[in-house]
Amino acid sequence: MSAALVALFAPYCQGAVRGGVLEQALEWMALGELRGQRRLRPEGQRPFVLRWQAGVAPLEPTQLQLEIETADGAAVQYAVSLPTHQLVLWLMDWLEAGGSAQSEADLPESFWRWLLLGLDPSAASS
Repeated sequence: MSAALVALFAPYCQGAVRGGVLEQALEWMALGELRGQRRLRPEGQRPFVLRWQAGVAPLEPTQLQLEIETADGAAVQYAVSLPTHQLVLWLMDWLEAGGSAQSEADLPESFWRWLLLGLDPSAASS
């Protein structure tokens, strides 16, 4: 991972306290996709795929495409845009929750509140 890229994103992504996971998130950002499982209450889960075309700089827009599998096997799709640093923060949280190529963790609650309720992700703790 480029030290310059880490330095560019660090002020926006808690780089002073989460530097290691920031590097991992930036590496994951270059992959352009993650697969996860949305936990449901009281039980169950929904598989999802999140794809993106990330901006180069923290404030450049990232285009997200989210596909969630419904109970009947159909797919619901969302297409949204947000600053690239916000995607990196969510990737950091996803990685810390155990997300990897082998483990399909859930995205942070702040992602779902932003997507479904329109709440500012910086105002909601993940």
